[in-house]
Amino acid sequence: MVNKKSILLSWILLLVVFNSFAQGGKVLVLKDKGVSIKNFTVGNYIRFEFSNQQWITGFIARIENDTVDVKQFALQQIMTGYGTTAEDTLKLGTLSLHINEIRAFAKDKGHFNSVFTNGALLKTAGAGYIILNVANSLIRKDPVFESGNIPKLLGGLGAWVL
Repeated sequence: MVNKKSILLSWILLLVVFNSFAQGGKVLVLKDKGVSIKNFTVGNYIRFEFSNQQWITGFIARIENDTVDVKQFALQQIMTGYGTTAEDTLKLGTLSLHINEIRAFAKDKGHFNSVFTNGALLKTAGAGYIILNVANSLIRKDPVFESGNIPKLLGGLGAWVL
């Protein structure tokens, strides 16, 4: 005979199992040539260029099959009572748009803008090392391609090529 507590526990477990999903929300994926660059879900901050060339800033409120709702806001400078400026948030409402109306996404700040992050410094240093090594070898009248100098030249070449 089955008691009432076990039946109640079975129903609760059944409801919990059917109502729990691993990923219940929708995801908007930014791809470049088939490679995922960035994912957006409900509640994420998003900044993009609209089809009318206006930049939209906001948080994603809803994602459906081909529609995205964005709660828009704008930051504007205001004058404080002390004569200084501060930023104030202006809420503009919810914009519902088709994903084909998104022309471009804003680039994240600090990515690939600096010679330290895009590899230009490493390439320049590699080429400079090769030139300096060859010039020093010629000044000292040492053979440029001697066995002790080849690994150094390959290191500079590797930094320049990669």
